[in-house]
Amino acid sequence: RDLAMRFLADDWYFDPLAAGKKVLPGKHAYSHVNAMSSAMQAYLVLGSEKHLRAARNGFDFVRNTQSFATGGWGPDEQFREPGSGEVGESLTKSHSSFETPCGSYAHFKITRYLLRATRDSRYGDSMERVLYNCILGVKPIQRDGHGFYYSDYNSDGSKFYHPQTWHCCTGTFSQVTADYGISSYFHDGRGIYVNLYVPSRIKWARGNDRVSLTQRTNYPHNPATQITISTDNSAAFPVYLRIPSWAGPKTTLAVNGKRIPESPKPGEFARLDRTWKDGDRIEIEFDMPTFLEAVDPQHPNLIAPVHGPVALFTVGAAPQKVGKKELLAVSQVAAGSTDWQTKTTAGNLTLRPFTAIQDEHYRLYLKVEG
Repeated sequence: RDLAMRFLADDWYFDPLAAGKKVLPGKHAYSHVNAMSSAMQAYLVLGSEKHLRAARNGFDFVRNTQSFATGGWGPDEQFREPGSGEVGESLTKSHSSFETPCGSYAHFKITRYLLRATRDSRYGDSMERVLYNCILGVKPIQRDGHGFYYSDYNSDGSKFYHPQTWHCCTGTFSQVTADYGISSYFHDGRGIYVNLYVPSRIKWARGNDRVSLTQRTNYPHNPATQITISTDNSAAFPVYLRIPSWAGPKTTLAVNGKRIPESPKPGEFARLDRTWKDGDRIEIEFDMPTFLEAVDPQHPNLIAPVHGPVALFTVGAAPQKVGKKELLAVSQVAAGSTDWQTKTTAGNLTLRPFTAIQDEHYRLYLKVEG
């Protein structure tokens, strides 16, 4: 511990960050987000509120001023000056938009720490954006070591391998994959927190009894999930369910087919506290809206459509301009499909999430009218 304290970057990083000073523009993106987890360790081990403040302020800067609609950040691996418009300008200047495996690893790590410390479900919202729009869509590592490095949000984007073999993202790709499990569920000694809606099973012991939750879902392509509880004996404990901040008013919770009358609050963990029996079933139906996000305030007409947590990329030829109403009308071609379409004055527009894109060229941000 004493050795670790000597390496805390207080004078040039954590102290000014905790004070709300702007120290990140011009800095290397991945390494400085990863360093925020050092601040969180200082909070967890030393109880230092200053370091918690530094981590929260730093992550707010990343999320609110540097992030694309996918949750990725740091074009050309560099943080930009807020208000400069450089994030939007990168769409035509660079194909190195987000250092994906490294950045996703750092993103998962800091959001996991902040979620543990604050129980603020919005950190889980940010984590799932990076999960579905970034790391789950990377190309697999090739046998000779070539790996995926940058997500490309250029106006003519594509997926490509890094020319070097066994670069730094080769290692973090493996690390972030191993982190899916420890990021999906949390507990506080009394109850279980469901953070990510992924097909999974979590097991734990309550005294001499064994309890498990099994989640079956095709989320986010279907806006629902089902969680089945298995237990040796009836057990009383709370189950907390992350209700994303984007969730619409028609989001519902049900236990054993009986709907819970109180509507869950977006941006919070909904608490289900009861005595659970073997085979009890929790069902969530999410009201997933479609909304539009500008790349930055200086480019308000460069817009990406986002459905729930999923950014939608135009594949094939993109029109010069499209109407906001046309983009908001985008819909799946069939239930659960990864193909989306909308009608425009120039013809049908096809869109897909990042995970469904292979070798075709694509575009995240479109120029809109109105």
